[in-house]
Formats: sequence, C-alpha cells, structure tokens
Amino acid sequence: MNRELLRNMIARDFKINYHGHILGYFWSLLEPLALTAIFYLVFIILRGDANTLLPLNIMLGILIFQAFSRTFSNCTASLVQNSALIKQIYFPRELFPTSIAGFRLSSLSLSMIIIVPYMIYESLSPTYTIILLPISMIFSVLMGLGFGMAAAVIQVRIRDVRQVIDLILRAAFFLSGVFFTADIIPEDKLDLYLMNPIAVFIEMARSGVTGDMGVLTHSVILRTVAISIFVFLFGCSIFVKYERKAVKFL
Repeated sequence: MNRELLRNMIARDFKINYHGHILGYFWSLLEPLALTAIFYLVFIILRGDANTLLPLNIMLGILIFQAFSRTFSNCTASLVQNSALIKQIYFPRELFPTSIAGFRLSSLSLSMIIIVPYMIYESLSPTYTIILLPISMIFSVLMGLGFGMAAAVIQVRIRDVRQVIDLILRAAFFLSGVFFTADIIPEDKLDLYLMNPIAVFIEMARSGVTGDMGVLTHSVILRTVAISIFVFLFGCSIFVKYERKAVKFL
C-alpha cells in the first residue's frame, strides 16, 4: 500500500512540475543547457581558451548539484507544505520527503539524456567507470534526502530554516566544482576540497562519462558514499523520532 502511495505521489510531482507547460519536461533540460552556455562563455572570456569537454563537465556539475540541492530544500519544506493533508488523515509522513527524492532522482535520470549527444560528438565511449555515474546520482540525492528529513522537523518550529538552507546552498554551488574541475585546485588544498561530498559526486559523474578518474581514488569514493549513507540514516532517525511532536505545531 505504501509503495503504491509513494508511486502516486511521485507521479503527482511530475504532473505538478510539468503539466500545463508548453514544453513540459523539456524545461528541465533547457535550464542546465542555458546555465552551461552562460558559464562556458564566461570561462572563454576569462581564461581565453575553449576546452571542448568544459561544457560537458559544467552540465554534469549543474545536474548533480541541482538534484542534491532541490531534494534538500524541498524536503525541508515537505511537512509545512503538506500541513493541510497531514491534519486530515494519518499515513507515514516520511512518504513526503521520500516522494520528493524519488521525483528528483527520476527527473535527474531523464535529464541525463542531454549528455548523450555530446558524448557522441566528442567520441566518448562508455568504459568501466560509467558505474560511477548512477552511483553519484543515487547517493547525492540520498544525502539531500537525509539532510532534508532532519531539517523538515526543525522547519515546522522555525520557519526561517529553509531560507537559511537556500542561502547555504547558493554558496555551496560556487564551492562544489559545478563550473570548474578538481584539476585546477592547488595540490595542497585538494584534500580539503575532496572533503566536500557534493564536489566528489560531481567529479564521480564526470569520471563516469569521460572515463578519466582524474583526482579520484577508491578511498575518496568509498568515504563519500559512506558519508552519504550516514547522513541519510541520521536524517531518517531524526525524522522518525521527532516528526509526531513536530506536526503538532503545524
């Protein structure tokens, strides 16, 4: 029953986000394409060169970061935004953030279609590293879900939490390698940079598509995946423990 309800809620999110728009789903492709074009032009102007893989790297950075940030932000507001339904009927409230994560992962998977033409253009053939792409997609969304579930119960009491989170996410956008690759980071700062899980997930997605592991090592990948799992489990435990008390303040 809960699985069927979860599927219906994910389907509802698709309808809410895409129904009624002339281009529908294609709006989710146009945004990363437009941002990629803007950042690419800026880099050409600032650096004076045109790395042919830079648009692909930027595109992957935008897609992974947006999936994480929107999962985090939307899950934070999930209880408040569904307060009317929560007051009418009881069912597992964790379905709200979980459906958001399911929608974001599904949308991200569909959006990855836009990288296929570029791979063909650049003659990039999938290698064994391609497994890093779905891993980065799944665990970046999972981490966003974990953070969002923990923040959701706080948002009920302190309504400014989402605004603070959105501000932090804007800063994180520029610190997570969305529009630059890790190879430009000074060597003495690289370990610190790779402590940022989202930066690592972005690099994993790029490595999965290009076949070049770059600065990534197996230990860095395993550590980042472990952090994502820990954040998810921590967020779940906070949500399960406090959501019944929190919804009384809706």
